[in-house]
Amino acid sequence: MLDGLRYARIDDRERHQILLVLYPLPLKDNSWGIMAPLRETTWGQQIPVVSGEALSHALHGRPKPLREMLGNPPRVRAQSIPLEERVCLEAQQRLCAMAAPHCCPGSQQLPECYISPSQDRVLRMLGNAVARAWDEGRYVFVVEGPEFVVR
Repeated sequence: MLDGLRYARIDDRERHQILLVLYPLPLKDNSWGIMAPLRETTWGQQIPVVSGEALSHALHGRPKPLREMLGNPPRVRAQSIPLEERVCLEAQQRLCAMAAPHCCPGSQQLPECYISPSQDRVLRMLGNAVARAWDEGRYVFVVEGPEFVVR
């Protein structure tokens, strides 16, 4: 887990399910927080932006507005990235004797040893976090705008 990322579970009683989510904590004028380097990448294109109000409603028991803003499920978002940009770096370089078709996000069997295929260390670290989140069915998004607190 990386500092600056929030992992949460949201109870969606309407659909009798739990929404697993991951989103960055904003930094001053940057809603993408530590995920800012992903913003202009193919991976960043699969990370929706939701309103702070929708997230607040979800955290207070009304997830419908958030659910509507999230769009495609995590696995579909992962599979929307071209294969050569999501297959494990070591599998691509033929360094891994265990390489298999499940060595990419969206397979729902992502191995612990997965390494995001970016050459940039920061992008690789963020890619690893997003890939694992998507593979476990966790929605990844960025929050823009203020949230509210019920007292």
